[in-house]
Amino acid sequence: MLFSTVLVWLLVAVAFVVALPALWLLSSGLWPETAAKHREVAGRGLFRCFLFGLPPLVAGTILIAVLSKVPKMGALAVLVGGVLLAWGFLGAGGIAGLIGERLWPQAKPWRQMKHGGLTLVLCALLPVVGWAVLLPLMAVLGWGIVLRSWFLKPAAATALPPEPPAA
Repeated sequence: MLFSTVLVWLLVAVAFVVALPALWLLSSGLWPETAAKHREVAGRGLFRCFLFGLPPLVAGTILIAVLSKVPKMGALAVLVGGVLLAWGFLGAGGIAGLIGERLWPQAKPWRQMKHGGLTLVLCALLPVVGWAVLLPLMAVLGWGIVLRSWFLKPAAATALPPEPPAA
């Protein structure tokens, strides 16, 4: 194996380690309510999220296969694949937040997201199992988390006690 090949795979791994936790922190900073929903959905069980994530996987695979067969649509197929992966990994931020919340309950939410995200991504660097199983599983679970969060009912607002009249 050439040194350049080793360097390429090393840089791909470093890109995942940096990019995914950064994506999850960005999403929790831009859309905190959505990130909280994703974390709540992930806490309710990942098997259902996996089942909800299968239809986007099948539909995306069929769409990419159809687009790649049409002449001059290869770039669109790559774009659709990239958008689907980004969407899936964005939803996987709920898993990262959940891991951070459970392992570091005393930390601030953004630190929980950072630590949980790094934990999740470093597990994905495990040779073969992490690359071929965990990373695709994270995308499928992310799609399921996003889809389930659309159907999540908001928590009932707690009634605030009436304020005393100003004197």
